[in-house]
Amino acid sequence: MTSSKLTGNQAAAQIIMRMLSNQTLPHTLLFHGQNGVGKSILAKEVAERLMGNSHIEKIRKQIHPDLTLLYPEGKSGIYSMEQMRSLLQMVSLPPFEAKAKVFIFHEADKLSTICSNAILKTLEEASSDTYFILLTDQIEKLLETVISRCYKVRFFPISSDLIASFLQEHTTLAEEEARNIADRSQGSLAKAQWLQEARSEKLQQFLTQLFNLRLPQDYSSFIQLMVGIDAVLEGTNAEMILEEILEWYRDLHAFKHQAPLFYHSNHMQLLAKKSKEPLPALEQILEAFIQAQTALQRNIKLSAVIENMLLQLA
Repeated sequence: MTSSKLTGNQAAAQIIMRMLSNQTLPHTLLFHGQNGVGKSILAKEVAERLMGNSHIEKIRKQIHPDLTLLYPEGKSGIYSMEQMRSLLQMVSLPPFEAKAKVFIFHEADKLSTICSNAILKTLEEASSDTYFILLTDQIEKLLETVISRCYKVRFFPISSDLIASFLQEHTTLAEEEARNIADRSQGSLAKAQWLQEARSEKLQQFLTQLFNLRLPQDYSSFIQLMVGIDAVLEGTNAEMILEEILEWYRDLHAFKHQAPLFYHSNHMQLLAKKSKEPLPALEQILEAFIQAQTALQRNIKLSAVIENMLLQLA
């Protein structure tokens, strides 16, 4: 029996579902692999199977008292000791409604050494009604002592064919458009959905205006463009917007070196024009992008993050 909701990574689903059927599922699981390949989807399906069909509606609405979704928090973008103390208190209690409690750690690599050490014994000695599922796309950042206490399940990039089929089934994209996005998604269904979202008129209009600017010369026009941009792009994935900007700079380098493929292929004339201007090194671009991602995680406004990133690259 496999997961009906998972696109790709059916091998991972088969392993977990077989363990569930045989009642041999380990109490501490570690799902690892790149972002957007189904780790969170399978984790929530595991919770549904462990807690029972009568609890599915509350689980899907994320209001079930026996399902705890944990995320890094605050400006530091890491887990806090306060979260760990709360976790330990919840673990000590019996389930409220279901037959099992499930704790899902998103971005488990953001567990600090102190937080990791605080829950090591809990992970190792989980009671019969308690399960932990750790999710990460950077397993190398987890403490080895944490990894050793988990049953590891690896998730792989999803094939372009599967992503293209998913997009055609769930969106209004034509076959060629779905294939183009699938090829650019780098094996991540989440990224493919971001790219499909990026086709929205308001975002494309914003990006076109942004890419036409030359900084710092056009700084006043840049400020005018950024006024109210948080409201204009409300509901649009902020990290996706940063990736669109990153890919723009990569395209400029590709154009200079006469590469055959471009991410922003709908802006070829503009790429030809802008590639004649001075370009920052790719290392500098990546560094600015990483700093921008960190700023977003610390809840800094998108407009301020974009301004700081582009002025660094000017």
